[in-house]
Amino acid sequence: MRITRYQALGFSCYGTLVDREGGILEALRPLVAQAGLSTHPDWLLGSYHRLAHELRQAAPTASQTSLHLRIHQRLAQELQQEADLDASVAFGNATTCWPVFEDAPGALQYLSKFYRLVLLASPDDGEAVAVTARLPEVFAAVIPNRGGDLRQALDNTLEELGLARGDLLPIRGSEPDDPWNALVDFPLCTLRRDRSRPWNLSRQALDGTRCEYASLADLVHAHQTALRA
Repeated sequence: MRITRYQALGFSCYGTLVDREGGILEALRPLVAQAGLSTHPDWLLGSYHRLAHELRQAAPTASQTSLHLRIHQRLAQELQQEADLDASVAFGNATTCWPVFEDAPGALQYLSKFYRLVLLASPDDGEAVAVTARLPEVFAAVIPNRGGDLRQALDNTLEELGLARGDLLPIRGSEPDDPWNALVDFPLCTLRRDRSRPWNLSRQALDGTRCEYASLADLVHAHQTALRA
């Protein structure tokens, strides 16, 4: 896949620009310490994604803050701990403070010189504002994600930008609830970040048959390689 053939790149927030999993693990440290358990990060993240899916299905229009308050309460119950309301509120409010991946600002600045950049928002508009406030002002548009027809919202945004569907290459994360997963009727690119080695140069960066990278830094490297080809 030649990424230079596209006119626009579409980003989701989590796993691509924002380190949600790192933020979740950090925010859950007090609860895990309270439980006195050496809980494996993969178990915590698996439980988080399971509860997020269940609670989002039950309340599609809930804000990210209220959703994560309920996730914290449910996790406390599963760890056989008394759910502390203040701790749950703090966990819910932490969603706007999850760290931005270190390579994201520079990569966005570079890619904006060659593409129109589009952000597919999280279900909470306020969180999208918090994310974009910590990134360079490079996005040509933000696709709203308010629980309605996401495909129609995408089509409307592309029309406003004067782009066809085939002009856009979505950049999704590998997390199960990435919103681009519902829009996979055209090629997309996947970032599979390794929390222990976020800067590793993957073999996929030089693989012209697919679009899969270990970081945004790898994606930039692949673009530079394609320009020299």
